[in-house]
Amino acid sequence: MANHPSITLQADDKLQLQVDPRRWYALAVILLPVLLNSLNTYMIQVALPSIQDSLNASFSDAQLIVAGFSLSLAVALIVGGKLGDIYGRKRLLLIGVSGFTIMAMLAGLTSNPTLLIVFRIVQGLAAALIQPQVLSMMQVNFLPREKGLVFSIYGALMGFGFAFGLILGGILVNWNVYDLGWRTVFFFNVPFGILVLLCLPLLSESSGGRPQKIDWIGTLLIIGGLFLLVYPLSEGQKQGWPFWIWGCLILSLLLLSAFIAFEIRKQKGEGTALVDLTIFKRRLFGIGMISAVLTYFSMFSFFFLLTYYLQFGLHFDAQGTSLVFLPLGGGFFLTSLLSSRMINRWGMIVLKIGALVSGICFFLFIWLLHIDSVHLLSIQYLVLLLVYGLGLGLVTTPLTRVVLGTVPSKDAGTGSGLFNTFMYLSNSLGVALIGILFSASLGQPLGSADLSDYARAFAVSLAVCGVLAVAAFVCLCFLRERN
Repeated sequence: MANHPSITLQADDKLQLQVDPRRWYALAVILLPVLLNSLNTYMIQVALPSIQDSLNASFSDAQLIVAGFSLSLAVALIVGGKLGDIYGRKRLLLIGVSGFTIMAMLAGLTSNPTLLIVFRIVQGLAAALIQPQVLSMMQVNFLPREKGLVFSIYGALMGFGFAFGLILGGILVNWNVYDLGWRTVFFFNVPFGILVLLCLPLLSESSGGRPQKIDWIGTLLIIGGLFLLVYPLSEGQKQGWPFWIWGCLILSLLLLSAFIAFEIRKQKGEGTALVDLTIFKRRLFGIGMISAVLTYFSMFSFFFLLTYYLQFGLHFDAQGTSLVFLPLGGGFFLTSLLSSRMINRWGMIVLKIGALVSGICFFLFIWLLHIDSVHLLSIQYLVLLLVYGLGLGLVTTPLTRVVLGTVPSKDAGTGSGLFNTFMYLSNSLGVALIGILFSASLGQPLGSADLSDYARAFAVSLAVCGVLAVAAFVCLCFLRERN
């Protein structure tokens, strides 16, 4: 028994020797693709109305430009991590960044909304090859005592990408270099992507320690089921809800049910399931996932709605839109930097406060709309958006760490993959469903509606976002500090 401390010390020394001494330089390279994807997402958020107007696209097309990317990213995340474990994470990162950059260039060149949607879907698939490799490399390249700092840096970078992406998107569109307008948002990704590719050789290759197989039947079932769920929701309003829309929705439910049944049967047999669904038997993980879905659903819906209210209702240009988003992004970035330290000191109460503040801000926004629906750059709106951003950073940035903290280390890979998948699905479904509500409340085409129509539709939609944020707060109240 007296030998145990020395044995432990030797094991720690061995682990120290195995870790790459250049890992902190590698971290900078690993995080570059994260910043690339984050900037791309939020720049396009600001530029979306300009894209729709320039391409004469419909409102449903605009929804699919956002939702198509998030949907393909969510679905492919499930297999992206396993592909990296099998074929090498550095190799998959190279393929993902290359595909992402090429699709950005093609998206900037196209003048067809359907082609743009296709390019965005493929870009989402490429992004799905990036995200799991980044998280896996962060997990395997650092010592346990370093991972808290590493994931704090990761969260802060996501916050920076959110804040700066919204501002940069408006600046690029308004700058209108060579009369390219919104296309500069996509072209910006090309030199950035090339820079990432030039830095990737600095990384060492890594892969999973055991042979794995991919459940392609399960993959096809879930891809088909989710596509047939999101696409009809985006097209239903435009098409007048014909029978084929309802047929697709029914078929999607059948495919998703078949996926669940197939995965359960495979887990009971000797095959390798695509998703280990038994993780949902862990009550606290399920509650945490519901909290995350509600939080991201309301957040992404609000970003989408605010952009359209500003640019179509109030006729703001892209730069004016980014100025409205500035305090929101600044608040989000600030609390993203501080949230990890605050969680360590005060625990789960920090997330609860963040969710509750976010929900209250939605209802205060509705109240302000009734008083003044025009001057969104006035001090009261800017302060409210700052407070909302502060609350958002408190709940979203540490949510991954808290939710995954409810599962044992052996299930960390499954939990991480499911968390990211549900996050991006919340984006897709949030934009699709809130778009239906917004259009129905508007009561007429975007170009024909007046400001009072936009204010009414915006207020109704904000009420739903507020209810979702408060529901997330209620769920977080059932999430304990430790499992």
